[in-house]
Amino acid sequence: MPQEATKQRSTRSAPGWERKGIMKDKNKEGKGRGKSRWFDETFKRHAVDLSMRGDRTVREVAESLGVNPTNLYQWRGLYAPRPAPGGGEQPERTLAQAEEENRDLRAQVARLREREIVLKKSLGILSETPESGMPRFKR
Repeated sequence: MPQEATKQRSTRSAPGWERKGIMKDKNKEGKGRGKSRWFDETFKRHAVDLSMRGDRTVREVAESLGVNPTNLYQWRGLYAPRPAPGGGEQPERTLAQAEEENRDLRAQVARLREREIVLKKSLGILSETPESGMPRFKR
């Protein structure tokens, strides 16, 4: 008799889980991991394009496609367009435009240096102690 009891225990499955594919199939309550799905690259790129438009959140796009939002974030890391180095995209400039910008920047640097010199002189004048001819404040 004790052998029959051990035999029954070994054939039982975990409570709430179906017998075959414990981690692959969902249990009777609909909980647990679902079956693994495979998506081709074109589907992933399309999902990334939809999520990058900005009119819906990533979660909304993922739910509409029946995909886990975590997967969609991973796909965005793989297939999303990369930003240009140095910030945003900069338009192509001609040599004349670059030279003109260079002249403008040099003129701005010269104005800022003059302003710095004036500020230093005024700070020096204001921080000096009053001369004998200047009245002093008395309390």
